[in-house]
Amino acid sequence: GINAEYGPFRFLSVMLLSRSILRPLQRQPTNQRRLFSQVSQVSPTFARPVCHGLNCPCHPRVFSSRATQEYNWKALHEDLDHDKVIGTYGGSHSVYHGIASLKAQVDLEKFHKNRAPEEFFVPELYELLQNPATQKSWNKIVTLDPAGMWAKHPTISATTACMYIPELDVERDGTVVKEDGGVNCIKAGIEYVWNMPGVAERLRIDEPTLRTAVAKYTQNDHLLDPSKKSYLPPVGGITVYLIGDPRKLANPATEVSVRVHDECNGSDVFGTDICTCRPYLVYAIQGAVECAQRGGVGVIAYFRKEGRALGEVIKFRVYNARKQQEGGDRPETYFKMTENIAGIRDARLQELMPDVLHWLGISRIDKLLSMSADKYDAIVGQGIEVLERVTIPDEYVPAAASVELSAKVSAGYHTDKISSESVDKDLRSLESVRERCGAIYKLAEAGQTKHFILRKDRIQSVVDLVLDITKKFYPDGVVPYHSRWRHYEIGGIDRVQDLKALWKCDELEKVRRLIDLGFISVLLDAGAGKEWTYVSPVEGKEYHRSEGLAIAALEMFENGVFSTDSALPWRVNSTALINLHLKDLQKGLQISAKNKMVGVEGRFGLLTRLGAALEANPEFFGAEVPRPGHIVDYLLKIRGNQEKISIHELWKVIVEGLGSIWPTTGSGTRRGDVWVYNPLKKIGHPGSDLVPFHKLSQWLLYSLLEPLEAAGVQFHDLNIPTGLAEYRNGGLFIDAGVLEPKQPSLVYSKEYEIGSELVVEWRALTVCLLDVVTNEIRKSMGKTEQELPLARVLQGGTWQAGRMLASQKRPGGPPPISVRLDGTVF
Repeated sequence: GINAEYGPFRFLSVMLLSRSILRPLQRQPTNQRRLFSQVSQVSPTFARPVCHGLNCPCHPRVFSSRATQEYNWKALHEDLDHDKVIGTYGGSHSVYHGIASLKAQVDLEKFHKNRAPEEFFVPELYELLQNPATQKSWNKIVTLDPAGMWAKHPTISATTACMYIPELDVERDGTVVKEDGGVNCIKAGIEYVWNMPGVAERLRIDEPTLRTAVAKYTQNDHLLDPSKKSYLPPVGGITVYLIGDPRKLANPATEVSVRVHDECNGSDVFGTDICTCRPYLVYAIQGAVECAQRGGVGVIAYFRKEGRALGEVIKFRVYNARKQQEGGDRPETYFKMTENIAGIRDARLQELMPDVLHWLGISRIDKLLSMSADKYDAIVGQGIEVLERVTIPDEYVPAAASVELSAKVSAGYHTDKISSESVDKDLRSLESVRERCGAIYKLAEAGQTKHFILRKDRIQSVVDLVLDITKKFYPDGVVPYHSRWRHYEIGGIDRVQDLKALWKCDELEKVRRLIDLGFISVLLDAGAGKEWTYVSPVEGKEYHRSEGLAIAALEMFENGVFSTDSALPWRVNSTALINLHLKDLQKGLQISAKNKMVGVEGRFGLLTRLGAALEANPEFFGAEVPRPGHIVDYLLKIRGNQEKISIHELWKVIVEGLGSIWPTTGSGTRRGDVWVYNPLKKIGHPGSDLVPFHKLSQWLLYSLLEPLEAAGVQFHDLNIPTGLAEYRNGGLFIDAGVLEPKQPSLVYSKEYEIGSELVVEWRALTVCLLDVVTNEIRKSMGKTEQELPLARVLQGGTWQAGRMLASQKRPGGPPPISVRLDGTVF
């Protein structure tokens, strides 16, 4: 045998690598082909090919293959029960079993077919596996016996367990997590059973060649017998940890978080500073627990493939080479060091990995906690949809592991980090919003989006509806900007004018105060949830949603909550925000056990970070008493003698001055309203799959236009900001049938994360459709771009039309798609 536990993986990996390199070189001169045939000399700089999604040739797409139709899981299971199988049970432990059997004088092969009376099947898992909906996926499986739990010689078993991970920081709810911090779970052990025709087809190797290769590396000539189609490879198996009720996996609407993790004993068990394996595993378990606590199911699949299935001996040799090489350990030589010693980069055969997900009937993953491009490609290539990929946060990465992480990202691993100053600058620009959203719109026009069908023939009905609403609410044709100030006009009361009448100060100071109020009111204006209400002690009326948040912000502003000067309550300054307490905000918003608000902690974080941002940017906000209102002084100075200035000047204040207030993403990146859409990814182009929206920032921009114009600051290019990618505008196009979900029953039945690719796609198409509708409305009204900027069309209004359709279609008027809110986006 040749390192038996990893032999099959290694030789097949060599074959796959050789095939992928040699095919394009068949027409090259003989001496060049000979060079590339020496796998140990392969250059580490081969670029990972660009993947174009499920239709890309790089995906196996073995949904129900010819091989598994001819020899399916039922036939494999029957062969096992009749001992028509190659290899021995026990995987990498089979040798120990043989010697132990001899010493104990017990035939363990027969004995292991016995069932002890104390054995039982975990009811929740057993029910899932017996569910016909789960078993629909089993014909895709080629590496295990999905019915192995109740086989004569079991290859799968499961038990209930309690997991203790000291690094976890999760709520001890008494259900998913015990009071002592233990995580309740079900764990299942799986030994591989390979369907040889199916494995050959999945790997795109003809079956005789596959059998010959594995026979060579295991010295098992029984593999050359084509009449035996099932094989027990002498490799480590899989342990699956299920957190939450696994029966819920049969419901496609269940939220599912998944980590597929390959064993790294040095990190997972003992801890090390050279890789991210344990930190990522811990982070994924945390995500799985939180998913279960939200009513979903967390899945951790732990594969025994130590050192990328190259083994620890090779792994430690590579570590030494990396550390001792000239120039020290560095990303650009990371893979070269592995290839110099192992001959290949990786032997894990990730194409085979998704079978454990098929076993559980998983067809959709809400959060894939993995950066690996190979794992992602393998999963989506098997027809399993991934809505969001979550990278490891910076604070989890050991110092010495940054080399590994940088090398993997360069090789195509997923990251949502903004990796360079130029990419960061591009994503912060207003133009990038329209550009990146436009790329998704082009996919929709070509019928290549993942979640929605674009029905362009229905756009005119939206145009007509918006025109009717605009004429109804603004019969004189004078439409104001879509801004936060409209919420202060509800009930026919002009609260802003009433407030200004109380102020005994000059007009410029009044503008400063309005800008102060505008900042606070906008940053508090994210979805509050359907349960929250605000009863104005001044007006004695009850308000909900955005209107309620607006009135609450106004009354807190009047009461001096955001000012340190009791003589000047109508002001916002940095010191007051920095020293703001959560309980003060909760009190001002009337939050209680009976009046809950979604994302209050997120709003509180925005306000306190705003205080720090004001002090960090005296150019915009002033030095002595940093406050938002000082931006009018900055812009007046920029204007000088000009009649109008560019909107980019105001955007600079917002995007640079407030850049530090946005919460970090899962990767630790503070980037604001920017999200990943994997179909746009281009290998070698950092940030190509990132899509910016800057919804709250643009809402602030629109809301600052009126007070600034009152101070004499006019803008000549109001066509540059985009439509707001929020649920009223987005809901308009879904409810009007312009955007048609490809899986409506599923889309409407569950809650999505803001970073889900479904939500990103929806928001991007909304931005572009708002442009299309705006152009048509201008034509109908005979208005130019300057006469009717997008901000007025939004008010006139797409937003109002979206709200109206929502109230007609759903009691209470919630959006058509439920998005989990954190108080910082919409």
